Amino acid sequence: MKETLIRVSRVVQFAHISVAAMFAPASLVAQNVSPDAMRGPALRDVRLEGWLGAKMDRFIERRLVDPFMREQVFDEARQAFEFRDDDVARVGGLWRGEFWGKEMLSSARVAEYLQDKEFLSFIRDECHRLMRFQDADGYLGSYSDKDFIHIRDMEACGKKFGWYPNWNLWNRKYCIWGMFMAYKATGDRSILASVTAQLDNWIETVHRVGVPICDTGTPTIYGLAPMSILKPLLMVYEETGNKKYLDFATEMLPFWDRADGRRPNFFRNITTGKALHTWHPEPERWAKSYEMMSCLDGLLEYYRVTGERRCLDTVAKIRDLLEKYETNPLGGVGFVDKFVCAASRPNGASEVCDAIHWMRLNIDLFLITGEDRYLDSVERCYYNNFFAGVDRDGLFGSFAVRAIGRHDHKIECGYAYSHCCVNNVPRSFMDFASTVVTVDKNGIFHVNQYQDATVTLDGVKFTIRGGYPVEGRVTVSVSDASRKVAFRRPSWCPRMDVTENGGVYTVNFDMNPRLVASAQMVNPQDASTLKVTDGWAENRHSFGIVGGDVRKLYRKSPALALWNGPLLLAKSRRLGMTTDELEDSSTVIGQGYRPVLARIPSDRVMAAWDVRLVKKGAPDIKAKVCDFQSAADARLGNNFTWFSIWF
Repeated sequence: MKETLIRVSRVVQFAHISVAAMFAPASLVAQNVSPDAMRGPALRDVRLEGWLGAKMDRFIERRLVDPFMREQVFDEARQAFEFRDDDVARVGGLWRGEFWGKEMLSSARVAEYLQDKEFLSFIRDECHRLMRFQDADGYLGSYSDKDFIHIRDMEACGKKFGWYPNWNLWNRKYCIWGMFMAYKATGDRSILASVTAQLDNWIETVHRVGVPICDTGTPTIYGLAPMSILKPLLMVYEETGNKKYLDFATEMLPFWDRADGRRPNFFRNITTGKALHTWHPEPERWAKSYEMMSCLDGLLEYYRVTGERRCLDTVAKIRDLLEKYETNPLGGVGFVDKFVCAASRPNGASEVCDAIHWMRLNIDLFLITGEDRYLDSVERCYYNNFFAGVDRDGLFGSFAVRAIGRHDHKIECGYAYSHCCVNNVPRSFMDFASTVVTVDKNGIFHVNQYQDATVTLDGVKFTIRGGYPVEGRVTVSVSDASRKVAFRRPSWCPRMDVTENGGVYTVNFDMNPRLVASAQMVNPQDASTLKVTDGWAENRHSFGIVGGDVRKLYRKSPALALWNGPLLLAKSRRLGMTTDELEDSSTVIGQGYRPVLARIPSDRVMAAWDVRLVKKGAPDIKAKVCDFQSAADARLGNNFTWFSIWF
């Protein structure tokens, strides 16, 4: 029996790097390319399997690949470019133009996974259908006024909309990115030509209009949406070698390193060590979660391209602040699309886009650094916060997931088939697939995820079986028994044993059933300056539409949530729990109970358990629970979607 390697998550402290100096010119740092510590497999060489793999396959088949459904989704999304009416109100504008790009991003990644020639042909044809609406100057967008990239009349816009929306550059970013990934999947260079023409026009428009990029878009979020162009901008630079794209990226970064302190000021604020939501007043207005994480992802790409170390260090430190202050009870970060100290809140509500981008951020940090702790965040979010937002019928998904009642399904901007999150969902399937097995610079293979899967990397085949994340015993068969293999030990697992026999590894996890308080810390910001309440969250992003039956269930104080292994568990009507049992607001927090779980059969959920909360000298508290992600993953009535995670 040979030695096996078990990797334990650890925290890395970064050396202080001065942020006072300006960025070096691109020409001086372009050669300092920083290769990733880890390399994953090609998507075509991965198959995600098991219960969750089947749920993923259903979503891909019914929403992306099905000829009727894909045509409905793309035809509706394409209309934003055909009619260019996102700015019909003139004083502000909508974001329907993002839907096509997000759907294409997802479709292109899935095409790499499936290697289906007919689907690849559809992707190529759909790009050409959209390219018919591209202007001679390269513009391809959903605003009739292509120069309308900032709010010109705040008073009129506020009167019309009640806020200040402008998503012109943001929409165009997603079109650029989606078509770029379609080019990567199909090899069609006419699609790349369209992408570079769009990107040239994007940059030219910003320069010609003369408004600093941090002042474009929706003004209350200080340029976060337009500046998220950074990642696809650099990807196109890496593909084409056109230095003007790198130059524009370098031009953008000083807006996050300002002597005047203008928010979000990443490079200077991170040196304070303070929670992100305390950096500036009113985080409920400016600290928009997934746009911000998209910008951080761009900074990581800038580090990859240029070797600019403070970009990596700044993002890693911000990520650690988010983990500390913004971890929510559902396995993700943020509270209804804002960073407002979610870790101090007794309730959980999370936009699915936030889960998607939290995972992307951590995956990139893992690939760059090789640090396992980032995958702990990915695993916790993927199996819970993310998958709960994927409808089991494979046709749609939630806008936001909640801790009690039912999840929030919605439509946006009057469209029937799209909203900002559901079009992004398949990207996360593919992102996760890319991390199951990786190889480091020394040729050591790393088994990082334990969901049933088959992966081939550098000619070595890994077959993972065992029913994880439900079961605590997994086998990993490796086709070349001579190769050195390391296994990630999740941070929730106090004991993990790995044995090997002829290239077949058996991994046993202590699943560590545990009760976790919903509020993990006291909010470090004075409540008088934080205008966020549960009522605010409810009204934000259409939470008001779910009705008083859900609103009345908001907790006024913390409760406990039950975890087993990487899974958050929930009580559900799918297991026969009554409405009264699910809406009971009492809690055992602080009373010394511990959970005892016993598996029970159920054909309505991925896995179910009888749970007893036990304490010496007290009667047991009993309930039936299932995995949170299948407790309410449907657009149905209360009989199958009413649930609670609280004890």
